[in-house]
Amino acid sequence: MLVKQPSVVSKNYLDYIKEQEMVEKEIWSSIEVKGLMVIDFGVGESTKKLVELGARVIAVDKDKEKLKRYSSLDLSLIQCDIVKLPFHTKIADLAVFYFTLHEIDPNLHKNAILSARKVSSKVMVVEPSPNGCPTYNLYASIWRRAMHSVNEFEDYKHASYWKRLIEDCGFKVIALKRVRQKVEIPFIMLKQLVHDTIKQWKNIGIKVKYIHEMENFLNYVKKRGMRWSDLSVIIGI
Repeated sequence: MLVKQPSVVSKNYLDYIKEQEMVEKEIWSSIEVKGLMVIDFGVGESTKKLVELGARVIAVDKDKEKLKRYSSLDLSLIQCDIVKLPFHTKIADLAVFYFTLHEIDPNLHKNAILSARKVSSKVMVVEPSPNGCPTYNLYASIWRRAMHSVNEFEDYKHASYWKRLIEDCGFKVIALKRVRQKVEIPFIMLKQLVHDTIKQWKNIGIKVKYIHEMENFLNYVKKRGMRWSDLSVIIGI
């Protein structure tokens, strides 16, 4: 998330930025992607990072507008459903699900991993933990209920769930890492995050009651602070 740097930079702000940089390094140190053919399921931060790290990237997303945002990068873009890939053989060295699977109906998680299995020899899943500090748990609950109200998903799962899922799809898990996030999110970032969230929700028809919950959450978190939950990184071959 891009946030304008405040004119007076607090120690909390600097500590948070430093930790997020370390978190990113920790995630991508889990596997060497330079020179690999990588299918990135769901365009976003991971797409740019994979290109930056020297991977040959095929980005897959069903959202045409999202794909357009990455058209200037040196990669291939394919608009399709994750479980309906236009490939019938293994064409990639690695399939990446970076903050993607929690936005998919859990009943389709296995289909998504099996789809990756058909086209790639390795898989990498990066997902947030469902449990964190009390304010994070409240934030995640509001998000989940709001998404469910419009038949969308924001369903976080434990690392054990992803490990079992990957193994059930025929991969052998060779790495399971927990990346901790300990620094409180600066309130200026939370304020913008909530503002952007509410704007997004209005555009997709989220009910007013959930928008009010998120507005009230901002007042609640201002006094208590919030940290992101830890991240799970799982790699299967």
